[in-house]
Amino acid sequence: MKKNNRFHILIPVFNENETIVETVRNILQNVDYNFEILICYDFDEDKTLNILKENFKNNPKIKYIKNKSRGFNLALITGIEISDADAILIYMADDHNNSKLINRIFEKYNEGYHVVCPSRFVQSGNMKGVPFLKGVLTKLASFIIFNFSTFPIKDATNSFRLFSRELLSQLTLESNKGFTLSFEITAKAHRLNFKMIEIPTVWIERTRGESRFKLLTFIPLYLRWLFYIFQTTLTKKN
Repeated sequence: MKKNNRFHILIPVFNENETIVETVRNILQNVDYNFEILICYDFDEDKTLNILKENFKNNPKIKYIKNKSRGFNLALITGIEISDADAILIYMADDHNNSKLINRIFEKYNEGYHVVCPSRFVQSGNMKGVPFLKGVLTKLASFIIFNFSTFPIKDATNSFRLFSRELLSQLTLESNKGFTLSFEITAKAHRLNFKMIEIPTVWIERTRGESRFKLLTFIPLYLRWLFYIFQTTLTKKN
């Protein structure tokens, strides 16, 4: 097992509360590999920065990356462009449950996978506390994509995901609104026949702070990549 690969863990933030400290502390305590955390933020006044800097003073594993624009997807794209690591992992600021899973994700990358997808919809996976409509639509979209296309991933829309530098270097990233960047990258990896795998994860919806996920607003953004996947499916069948 190779542990000399460098990994960046990208965490997009927007005025997070004190619970961000638990997220970062869990990663620092539980991840065994050669990694750095890139905190991707929109503006200098974001209170997240002071919270982290007060709790992790001069920690060399934590870097702060200012978004070239605004928004979740564009913050991640800025982090991806700045990163020089062998692979990047997108991780949520309010995820206190999956830090120990990161080691297994990196192991799968070292086994040769270019996309590693923690999945809520495989055996032993789950999501808890999700609003009813959001949960139904998320499950329905993933069911349709997996069962009626060649897309090999059962949890299509989860942002929590690792991507290799080899894959990312071949892509032009287009998602500039919403939370669709991981979906876009995975859809394009599927079209280019990159090797990918799912492993189970449990997602627990945040109980503190305000979610920025606006369901009805973001549905058209996800539909774009759903249609892209079905176009790939038709191409592969011809």
